Amino acid sequence: MAVTTGIRERKKAQTRRAIMKAVMHLALERGLDAVTADDIAAAADISVRTFHNYFGSKEEALISAWRSEFAVHLEELRARPPEEPILVSLEHVFAGIAERIAVHPTDTSSRSDLLWTSTFMASRRSLLLDEAVRMLTDIVAERTGTDAATDGYPHLVTATAISATASAFLFASTCPPGECDAERLIHENFALLRAGLVRTQPGP
Repeated sequence: MAVTTGIRERKKAQTRRAIMKAVMHLALERGLDAVTADDIAAAADISVRTFHNYFGSKEEALISAWRSEFAVHLEELRARPPEEPILVSLEHVFAGIAERIAVHPTDTSSRSDLLWTSTFMASRRSLLLDEAVRMLTDIVAERTGTDAATDGYPHLVTATAISATASAFLFASTCPPGECDAERLIHENFALLRAGLVRTQPGP
């Protein structure tokens, strides 16, 4: 019985992943407003009824897909060596994101645009971003032995890491093509954080 239940649960998880992959692909390709439940079902090779057994709407499916993609980065942070300083762990994860963006810039840009161009996603943008920060903060708290509910430390670490990463991407976007590398800038910014933001040499 346990084996049968395990197989059933794996199949459910596979179907759920197929639906989330399909809705993300279609939303990026056409825009969420132009996607129907029939489209998603066809792309996932399931019936519309099966789709609705898993998700109440295409919007719910897309939100789940978005959370699933972000969860990958959270798991990367959890998988870092427990003795590793938290800033080093965060640097590794954010630099890895930058590396993947450099390999697939168009795909990443489309995902970002979806938060602004889809009416539904735009209405949930702040909630999704706040949720992402909260989940990241919780993992920072776990790894540093602190309590995010009573200690400001994990919040400060998370906000600092996000700012270091965001400033790297922003600066890279203002440089002439090929002159700035966001991944390199992230490493430089985190090195500065570890040095207390004190530079040994003046910048250019």
